[in-house]
Amino acid sequence: MAATDSEHSSLFSLTDCIYFANGNCMFKRKCNYRHCQIAMKQLEECSKWPDTCRNIDCPYRHTGQRFKTQKSPVKEKGRVSFFWDIENVPIPKGQKPFDIIQRIRDRLVVQPGLQEAEFSCFCDTTTISHENRLSLHHANVDNINVPTGKPGAVDLKILLALDRFER
Repeated sequence: MAATDSEHSSLFSLTDCIYFANGNCMFKRKCNYRHCQIAMKQLEECSKWPDTCRNIDCPYRHTGQRFKTQKSPVKEKGRVSFFWDIENVPIPKGQKPFDIIQRIRDRLVVQPGLQEAEFSCFCDTTTISHENRLSLHHANVDNINVPTGKPGAVDLKILLALDRFER
C-alpha cells in the first residue's frame, strides 16, 4: 500500500533528526524532525516504527522513514558491498559510526533498491576506541583486524576482499 503525501509529511515530526543525532541541528526547537535525547542514547530501533508507533517521546530510534511505495514489476536486485578503510577515511569527530552506517545504507542500498552483501571495516582494531568498535558491531559491520606492521597492509586486505566479492 502506498503512503499518501499527508501520511508522509506527518511522520517527519516522528522521524529522528540526523543532525540532532550528531549534535549539530541548527534549527533546534524549530526543526521539523524529532529531537529525543533518550532515543539518541539507544542503538535499538523501535519495533513498531514506522507502522504504528506515534509516540514522540518513544525511547527507541525512529530512523529515516522507508515509505512503502507501489513498485513496477519486480526487477533483480543488485548486490553491493562496503569496504571501509577506517584509517584513511576516519569516523568524523563527534559522530557515531552506527549513525554514519545507517545513512550510508539508506542512501546506497535502500533507496536504490539494492541488497547489501557485506559491510566490512578494515583497521588495526587496537587503534579504535571500545565505544566505536561496539557501535560498529551494533551496526552489523565486520571488523577486519589488520595489524599496522607493514605499509599498505589494509589496502592489500581490501583488494583480496574485493576479489572475493567479484567471484
